[in-house]
Amino acid sequence: MRIRIPKRGSTSGSATVEFAIIAPVLIMAVLSTADVGFAIHESLEIDQVLRNGAEVALTDPGEASVRNVLAAVDSNGGDRIATVWDAKRYHVCPGNPAVTSKDPIKCAGGLPTGIFYDISGIRPYPGILLPARDLTRSASVQVR
Repeated sequence: MRIRIPKRGSTSGSATVEFAIIAPVLIMAVLSTADVGFAIHESLEIDQVLRNGAEVALTDPGEASVRNVLAAVDSNGGDRIATVWDAKRYHVCPGNPAVTSKDPIKCAGGLPTGIFYDISGIRPYPGILLPARDLTRSASVQVR
């Protein structure tokens, strides 16, 4: 008695079908990775500008000067939406940090007030696959 093994069907085209199933997943993975990388890059650019603004704020030049430095150092180019920069200067009593004022204040015991700057930047990020969001960074600087 002879056992017959049926011939397999043609396998031509199976690699194409497998690739058609896997390709969308691979494309989404690559685009997602690129999108996250671009968002991290944008955040690091904002951080660098904030560091430069903090260095200038240490010399206590005033809010307008710090904002001008932030805008001048920002290298986001003309083709992207500009970053909104803000710098606020305020005074704080060393014994009571909850009390703040834009103008110098008299502290208990005749202690000098501490001068602080709050610097922040908001840059819209449109995203490729990620939803559009605002990348926000901030820093606080104490003038010595």
